[in-house]
Amino acid sequence: MTDGAGFTIIRTMATAKDGIEVGEVRREDASWKRAFRAFYADCPRPDRTKLDHAYFAARAGKKLAGHSEIYFDHGRWVLDGLRVAPEFRERGVAKRLTAARILYAAGRGAKEVWYACDDGNLVTICCHLRFGFKKVCPAGHSCNAATAHWYRLKVNKTLLKRIDGISPA
Repeated sequence: MTDGAGFTIIRTMATAKDGIEVGEVRREDASWKRAFRAFYADCPRPDRTKLDHAYFAARAGKKLAGHSEIYFDHGRWVLDGLRVAPEFRERGVAKRLTAARILYAAGRGAKEVWYACDDGNLVTICCHLRFGFKKVCPAGHSCNAATAHWYRLKVNKTLLKRIDGISPA
């Protein structure tokens, strides 16, 4: 589906009663790239084009309501770049973007999904803890309570059934 801004959601994961559509976006789409760069103008994203990755967007009509990405690096799927526009917060957008990324990784055989964030990012931490993410220190890192910023979610049938039942709000 293409909106007035021109970017395409190639696979819709959920459309809420309020009209917010969440799905995977075509990464080579020039219109989406412009919207993506504008959305992250104050917070540039790393270039993940050399990694297996996917981008997910939440769209309300012609507005980019939220965005996130997932990439495969060093043998694990990592969630990154979760951001929701202020006027769309507290409407389940982050939850739906996170569910879409977990389902994407599970569809590619992931047994676990990871993400990292600063301890001060309580909104993101709370969103992910609801899915069952646990704070861990990855193998090869030397962490303590102050330096461990990685979270891991074990993917299993119970989780996937629960995620599949997430209401689009």
